[in-house]
Amino acid sequence: MDERLLRSFGGLSLRGPRRQPRAPPPARPRFQRQLYLLRGLPGSGKSTLARHLKRDFPNAPILSTDDFFITEDGTYVFNQDLLEEAHKWNHKRARKAMKKGKSPIIIDNTNIHAWEMKPYAIMALENDYEVIFREPDTRWKFNVGELARRNSHGVPREKIQRMKEQYEHDLTFHAVLHSEKTTTKCNSGQNTSSNTGTHVNTQPAQSNRRAHGNTRYTRDNFRGGFYGGF
Repeated sequence: MDERLLRSFGGLSLRGPRRQPRAPPPARPRFQRQLYLLRGLPGSGKSTLARHLKRDFPNAPILSTDDFFITEDGTYVFNQDLLEEAHKWNHKRARKAMKKGKSPIIIDNTNIHAWEMKPYAIMALENDYEVIFREPDTRWKFNVGELARRNSHGVPREKIQRMKEQYEHDLTFHAVLHSEKTTTKCNSGQNTSSNTGTHVNTQPAQSNRRAHGNTRYTRDNFRGGFYGGF
């Protein structure tokens, strides 16, 4: 065989064309919207923290289950029988705020258990919100005597003590997302796992129905901010 032909075959490679290295996948963009889940025992400074966030983010809605129990004249009237309905009402407000793209959204509840925050965590996951857990950094936030003196809803010391014993620390988004509801009965027979209201100034259920309508309430001195656009 011709020597030049042999040299030509010798220069051929049986391997395919060299592949170009793949470009690294694009970095996942940071969350553009945030959901603040505030936590804290009554009187710990949680609502003060909400007001500070409101100053930083003037357009942020502050959504609290307690708002359900505010009457038209601004009076707080807690009713244990309506507590589950009140939580669902606040979930609905949060969902509407997310659908409208509000950011940040501030949830101002005690949230002592992981499962109490689970509905908000699921909404955040579905609507691409970053979840940020915040607690007050006050020196008395677990001092039961001081909390009983400071809280504005008259929650008694014994109730705060039970809430402190049930408070779940160092929660993560994953823990909240996979949490399950628990129910703990106190000596009086009330559900202490989610009841954060006072035992005084309680009226029949019918009187509270007007507290969560479409009316915009004036409560600037009560919580330092109210979003009535839903």
